[in-house]
Amino acid sequence: MATLLCASGCTLQTEADSPGSVETDADSTDTDLCSKAVTSPTVDPAARPIAFTSDRSGSFDLWLMGTDGSDVIQLTNSDEAEATPSWSPDGERLIFMSAVDLEISRADICVINADGTGLRNLTDTADVNEITPSWSPDGAQIVYGTLQGDAAQIHVMNSDGGERHLLTSDGTWPSWSPDGQRIVFSTSRGGSQESLWTVNRDGSGEALLADGESGLAEPAWSPDGKSIAYVATTGDPNASDPVEWNDDIFVMAADGGPGRRITRLPGNDHWPPAWSPDSAKLAITADGSENVGEILVIDLSTLATTNLTDSKANDMFPAWRQWPAVP
Repeated sequence: MATLLCASGCTLQTEADSPGSVETDADSTDTDLCSKAVTSPTVDPAARPIAFTSDRSGSFDLWLMGTDGSDVIQLTNSDEAEATPSWSPDGERLIFMSAVDLEISRADICVINADGTGLRNLTDTADVNEITPSWSPDGAQIVYGTLQGDAAQIHVMNSDGGERHLLTSDGTWPSWSPDGQRIVFSTSRGGSQESLWTVNRDGSGEALLADGESGLAEPAWSPDGKSIAYVATTGDPNASDPVEWNDDIFVMAADGGPGRRITRLPGNDHWPPAWSPDSAKLAITADGSENVGEILVIDLSTLATTNLTDSKANDMFPAWRQWPAVP
């Protein structure tokens, strides 16, 4: 579970976990991320509430689609890799990570309007990699991860990119509670396996939420506040073939306790699951036995699974638009 981010089926480890570091492109610090115009026509995000990353156009770009997988449209078109989108609470904008590549040799947090306009770099740093952003429920702040050397930390900034500050050290994959008061994240502090912790919005009150022998990571808080979905390894985490890691999706109560296993598919079902607005379904990335990412939706009452994408491309990192909110 040392994987932080990269294309389906590949690994990226922190320097603390790996004897070597990620090789960086010598020109990566000179790359202007989020600087290229998009080619998408103006679209109505309400008709396509699921955002995701795909390389079906030749590079990893952001796309939108309906909840049944229809009406797929490309939102960004650049040579960089755009990933881990997160919707604004009003459903009008997306924040995401723009990177030189998905091995994070250089990454910034960017924002774009859901109609394809207004692309802007919020962080624009050459010496810090900002990744995995998540919008606060009130729209005022963005929590995100940073990688700098062997340090993986979690920071918060205003939604316009201002007033950045450290929230907690040694953490990844932050996700807001729906009331905006707490953030759940994964960390390996205190051991070799990742566990889930929570912290208050102001950085106080850090507390262990759940741990396990296989490691728990990539949490996502449900819109109704009652549950947290996460990823745990059920196979061999040391296998050379990623398919044998067999990451699966689990759901537990928001205050901790045993998790309910949601997926039992071949290969890895991973990256933070995306909740439907009514907290009844999850959109997930499933790599399958071919180690190629596809996006599925799972009904949590029946565990019935529906493919939203089914192509030769890598489709991953779904984000489900939460507006209009469900009472």
